[in-house]
Amino acid sequence: MAVFSNLALFLAVMPVQVSRLGGSRLEVGEATSLFSAGTVACELLVAVLATRISMARLLAVGALVMGAGTFGYLAAGDSIPLVLALTAVRGGAFGVSVVASSYLIAAYAAPAERGRALGVYGLAVSMPAIFGTSLGLLVQASEGPAPLYLIGGAIAVLAGLCFGVVIERRPPPAVLPPRFHPAALPHLLPVALVIALVTMTYGALLSFGPALVAAGGAGAAPLLFLVFGILRAGCRPLAGFAVDRLGAMPVSVASAFLLAVGCLVLGAWPLGAGLVVGAALFGTGLGGISNAGYVAMLERIEASGQALATAAWSAAFDGGVALGGAVFAVAAQTRGIGAVALLMPVVGALAWLAVTADWVRLRPAPA
Repeated sequence: MAVFSNLALFLAVMPVQVSRLGGSRLEVGEATSLFSAGTVACELLVAVLATRISMARLLAVGALVMGAGTFGYLAAGDSIPLVLALTAVRGGAFGVSVVASSYLIAAYAAPAERGRALGVYGLAVSMPAIFGTSLGLLVQASEGPAPLYLIGGAIAVLAGLCFGVVIERRPPPAVLPPRFHPAALPHLLPVALVIALVTMTYGALLSFGPALVAAGGAGAAPLLFLVFGILRAGCRPLAGFAVDRLGAMPVSVASAFLLAVGCLVLGAWPLGAGLVVGAALFGTGLGGISNAGYVAMLERIEASGQALATAAWSAAFDGGVALGGAVFAVAAQTRGIGAVALLMPVVGALAWLAVTADWVRLRPAPA
C-alpha cells in the first residue's frame, strides 16, 4: 500500500503544482503523461527482468526508488523540467512495484478464486486513493507541497527498506517462474485496447478534473476525488466476486458502460449532484474494469506467461493514462476545458463499444 499511498498523494497535486509554477496546460498534462510514460516503460521491462530477478526484490526496489524520487522534488524547487523529470522517475518505480505486486497476488491465488483475491488486493491498494488525493490537494492549498514531499517520500522509502529486509531474511513462498511469451501478445491486445481507452479518460480526470469542477469552489475538486476514490475502491472486491461468478467479460462490459455514463454526467453537469453522481459512476466503472480486465488477460495465457499478462495489463492501464494526459492537454490548450468535457464521454463510449465487440466475438455461437 505504501507506493499507492505515495501515488494517491500526488495524483492531482503535481498537475496543480506545475500550473502554480507557471506551466502551460501542455506541461500540466505532461505531469500526468510523463509519470505514466515512465510507468509503462518499466512495466514492460519487468516482464523480462522477472526471469532473472525475483518479483519480491523488484517490489522492494520499486518502493525505494519511488520514495527517493519524491524527496528529489525538494531539491527541484521551481524548475518545471526537473519536476517533470522526477515525476517520470517516480512513474518508472511505480511501474516496477505494481507489476511485481499484482503478479505475486495472481500467482498465489487459486485460479477459481483469482477474481476475489485480486478484488481484495484492489480494495487494499485503492484505499489510499479514497482520502489521499483529496488530502493532497487540501494540504497543498494550505501548507504548500513540501510536507507532502516529506511524507510521501518517507512512506515509500521505509516500506521498501522494511520489505527488503523481510524478504532477505524470510523469502516468500516460491511461485511459478515467469517466462516471456511474445506469441501470446495478439490474444491480449483486444483487452489492452479497452483498458487503454478507459484509462485515457482517467488521465483526463487527473489532469483536468480540478479545472472541470472549478466553478463549484475550492471544495469541489477534493469532493470529486473523494467520491471517485470511495466508489472505485469499494467496487474492486464486488467486481472480483462478480468475475468469479459471471465471468470477466460481462463484468468488463457493464463496468465500461458505467464509466462512459459517468464521463457524460461529469462533462455535462460538473456541479452539485452532477459532480457526485458522475464521480460515483466513473469510480465504479473504473474499479470494476480494473479487476475484470486483468482477469480477462490472465485467462488468455498459460500460467507461466502471467508475468507478461500482468505487464501488458499494467502497461495498457498506465499507457492510457499517459496518452489521455497528453491528448486532453492538447485539447485543453487549443480549445479550452470545454473540449475535455466533450471528449471524455466520446472516449468512454469507444471503450464500451470495443469491449462489447470483443465479448460478442468470444461468445460461443448458438447450437
